[in-house]
Amino acid sequence: MRVTLKHISEDTGLSIATVSRALNRTQRKHTPSEEIIYASARKLGYPFIGHTTDEDQLTIALVTEVHEGEFYSSLFHGFYRASKNTASDVLFVNLAKHSDDPIEHIINLSKKYSGICLFLPNLDKIDYSRLKEGVGQYPILSLTPLKNPKIDTISFDSYSGGYMIADYFEDLGYTKFGFISGPPNAIDAVFRRNGFLDHIREINELELAWSFTGDFSLSSGKAAFDDFKNTGLKDIAIFGCNDHTCFGFMKAAIENGYKIPDDFIIAGYDNLSFCKTFTPELTSIATDYSELGKKAIRIIENMVAEGSDSLGHKTMLPVEIKARSSSFVGS
Repeated sequence: MRVTLKHISEDTGLSIATVSRALNRTQRKHTPSEEIIYASARKLGYPFIGHTTDEDQLTIALVTEVHEGEFYSSLFHGFYRASKNTASDVLFVNLAKHSDDPIEHIINLSKKYSGICLFLPNLDKIDYSRLKEGVGQYPILSLTPLKNPKIDTISFDSYSGGYMIADYFEDLGYTKFGFISGPPNAIDAVFRRNGFLDHIREINELELAWSFTGDFSLSSGKAAFDDFKNTGLKDIAIFGCNDHTCFGFMKAAIENGYKIPDDFIIAGYDNLSFCKTFTPELTSIATDYSELGKKAIRIIENMVAEGSDSLGHKTMLPVEIKARSSSFVGS
C-alpha cells in the first residue's frame, strides 16, 4: 500500500495541511507537532523521510569537567541515547584540559559547533555574564540550575527531590532527620538541601537532629559517618545529597557494625546503577538523563531553526523516588 499524507494525518491526528507543510520544509523546525509527524512518517514508511541532509545535521558540544565516578558516564550515556533519535550529533568536551581560562575556551567552542550544552556546576554569575557577552546570540544552555541565569537552563527539580525525601521519611514514621550536604557552591545541592529542610520546618514534630557538610564524594560520606557515630543517634532518617556520599557513609557504617535499615535509614540522589548492587540497596531520587538529553537537544535545535537567543528561560524536569531496602525497616 502506498503511504500518503492522509495516512500520516490519520495516524497523528493533525491536518493534512499541517503534515504537508512539515514534510515539505527545506529546514526542519523540530517543534513537538513536527517531530510527531516525522516519527509517524518513518513508522509508516513514507518515502525519503527519516534521512537527514548536511543542512539538517547539527553538532552540539556537551561541555563539562569529567571526574571519577558513575555520574558522568550516566550523563554521557543519556545524551548519547537521546541523540540517536534526533538529527543532531553530540560531542563531549572535557573542559578540565582548559582550566587556565575555561570561559574563553567555551567562547572559542561556540565558533566550531552548532550549539553548546554546559554541565559546569562551579560557574558563577560573573562567569555566565562574561560567557553571554562572548558568544552573543548563540544556542547555548546550562544543565545546572542558576539563581539568576543569563542563559537558558534545563535541569532536574532538585528542590522537589529534597522535599519529597523528607516527606517520604515522615510517612515512614520518622521524626529525627539527618542530612549530608553537597558542596556549598553547587546550586543544585543547595536546592536539594532547601527542599529537604523546608519540609522539616513545616512540621512541628520533625527535627533536624544531625547534619554534615560534604562534597559529593565517597570520602566525604566516610567522614560524615565518623562525625555521625560520635552523636550516638539511632532511629534517624538520613538524606545524602548524592549517591556517592551515601555509599561512603553506608560502607563505613557497616564496617563499624551498624545495621541498615535497623539502626538508621538512608536515601540518596541520582539513582545511579550502584544503588541496586550495593547491599542494602539504596533508596534514591531518580533522574532521567535520556530525557534531559532529549529536551536539551530539542532546545538547541529550536534555537538554531528559529534564530532565537538564549535569554535565561528555565525548564525543570520532574524527579521521583526509587524506594529500596536502605529505607525498609525489617526488610
